[in-house]
Amino acid sequence: MKVLLISPERQRKKEEAFLFRLSFLNLPYLAAVTPRDVEVKIVDEAFEKINFEEKVDLVGVTAQTPVAPRAYQIAKEYKKRGIPVVMGGVHASMLPQEALQHVDAVVVGEAEEVWPEVIEDFRRDQLRRIYMGSEFVNPSHLPLPRRDLLNKKFYFPLKLLETTRGCPHHCDFCGVSKFFGFRYRHRPISEIERELNTFFLKEPVMNPVLKKTLSLLSKDLPYFLKRRLMYIIDSNVAGDKRFCHDLFSLLKEFDLLWYGHAPVSIAFDQKLLEGFAKSGCIAINIGFESFSAKNLNAMGKEFNHPSRYAEAVERIHDQGIGIMGTFIVGLDDDDVGVFQKIIDFCIDAKLDWALTFIMAPYPGTDSYLRLEKEGRIFNRDWEKYDSLNAVYQPLRMSVEELENGTRKIWKEVFSVPSIYKRILKRPWVHPLFYLGMNWQFHKLTRTW
Repeated sequence: MKVLLISPERQRKKEEAFLFRLSFLNLPYLAAVTPRDVEVKIVDEAFEKINFEEKVDLVGVTAQTPVAPRAYQIAKEYKKRGIPVVMGGVHASMLPQEALQHVDAVVVGEAEEVWPEVIEDFRRDQLRRIYMGSEFVNPSHLPLPRRDLLNKKFYFPLKLLETTRGCPHHCDFCGVSKFFGFRYRHRPISEIERELNTFFLKEPVMNPVLKKTLSLLSKDLPYFLKRRLMYIIDSNVAGDKRFCHDLFSLLKEFDLLWYGHAPVSIAFDQKLLEGFAKSGCIAINIGFESFSAKNLNAMGKEFNHPSRYAEAVERIHDQGIGIMGTFIVGLDDDDVGVFQKIIDFCIDAKLDWALTFIMAPYPGTDSYLRLEKEGRIFNRDWEKYDSLNAVYQPLRMSVEELENGTRKIWKEVFSVPSIYKRILKRPWVHPLFYLGMNWQFHKLTRTW
């Protein structure tokens, strides 16, 4: 038996292609729980064309909302050939009945628990329409993901690691908690250590003089050469502080650089912040979201305090940690002045990288239910739910003002003068890492 797992990709213009692309763990985890006597292949459509004529017995596709239409197209092609298709992921979990119009079966929620059951039912020709786990997956029971099924040449040399799942916050625009649950579930430190030992390479042989010369150019370089760079994909790496400190103690032993996600409040817990720095943290992705307390309270992030954002950035930078900030626009308390406010903050505070998104009311989220009830959603073309297109009517500006203002932020933040002021005209915090990230978005915005 052969199973094909597909990560669909929307059609993009050539100039929209990113220089750096990250791998993923969802399908490698699924492959890891597939029965051993089943052959598994993973196709990432961002880099590979799907060979619809390849002989396979069962196809699995996963998709977030903007990619769902492409996933349905793929399913249609396989169904023409009589090959059953199972769909999972956030979109299918939130709209299973819609997905079932295109595929043979849907997995709702985390798939690792029920996937072996899907395989067995298929073998017996008893594939059910909907599969749903009885409870959230226990991370302690997960095998290591099958990274060997991903083509390494496609991706930036950055290792991905998952240490926890779930989030107790109820942010109205976010589907993470509904998909993964409202409590943190963390993996045993011993299992994380075992995984770290499997994928860090030894330092490559290099001429000592050349190595020393290159290392003077950037303190990132030795880590790039050894490929000891890591991204912790957890929605909040600092959610459980006791576990967080244990994790930091482990990471210190591996002499690596890593980045992850955490709330702005870590800036005001000095012991925790120092733990981030000592463990090799290169950057924290922080959801500042808004400068309006009214917006923050409405979305469920009242623990953010805009009056202390600048101080928080300074405290984090003082530890040698960069900041990847994210903002949301189009919220009910936003007017056209919000765009310049974000631009000024990003440049004045010297954020190392920053993205601003139009609030996308993804199906199943509280924001979607609220806006739908208010009759403000006017577009259900899921491809437009990409956070750069407005699919609902904002309250204090027009749709055109919202879209143009968002693009203005991107163009200003990733302009050459901005990159110079934020990255080069200050004490360097891992410039090699950030210059590459900023430059690829500069290239993207030049096409707008």
